[in-house]
Amino acid sequence: MPGMGAKPEIFSRLRFPSGWQVIPVEWLLPARNESLAVYAARLIEHYRIVPDSVLLGMSFGGILIREIAEQIPVSGLVYISTVKSREELPPVYTIGRKLQVWHYLPYGLITRPERMKEFVPLKSLRKRIQLYEHYMGIKNPAYFKWAVKQLLTWKRSLPVIPYIHIHGTGDLIFPFKHLRAGRIPVQGAGHLAVMTHPFQINKILKKRLAPEGFSFGKLEHQNRIDD
Repeated sequence: MPGMGAKPEIFSRLRFPSGWQVIPVEWLLPARNESLAVYAARLIEHYRIVPDSVLLGMSFGGILIREIAEQIPVSGLVYISTVKSREELPPVYTIGRKLQVWHYLPYGLITRPERMKEFVPLKSLRKRIQLYEHYMGIKNPAYFKWAVKQLLTWKRSLPVIPYIHIHGTGDLIFPFKHLRAGRIPVQGAGHLAVMTHPFQINKILKKRLAPEGFSFGKLEHQNRIDD
């Protein structure tokens, strides 16, 4: 499950061990005032997600795989550049929730990245915006307003489901310092670690998802961060 509004192609540089059937999941447009739980149920039905699957989610997609796992039994969760619970959200998100900022964000710019480039003087930032535009799968303002609200009002605690959590130490969206048990650091990587540091992530996936080394539960209980 990709990040907010993104296409599954954002995972194109990831490589999974042989034997895994990978099913890309794209975002659906939410119904008006649809809850995250109901939305997750629609995803399960639409993509025929079966019990005992392993779910992978990046950023807001990580929140969705947790919601899916609340409705069907899964073998494990793979979190990348995301949070596992409300407690891992940085304090500024609490402020955003109290102010209900989803009512005031400039969705016209968010859904039209080409407009943002006009206001960005730095070439490096313009390249990031171009990348964002390339992988954007949904350009519907209503979707983004719904997604931001769901993110800021999310209330789940740490999962009891086996998981691994891969996270860049330089992530500014979900800072590494706020994360709790079981995180595996990708040194120097930011929020788009799946694109900038695929070699390191693939190495972790190969180790953790190999049939002979399937080790979700071990990581969760030992809280290891030494990969």
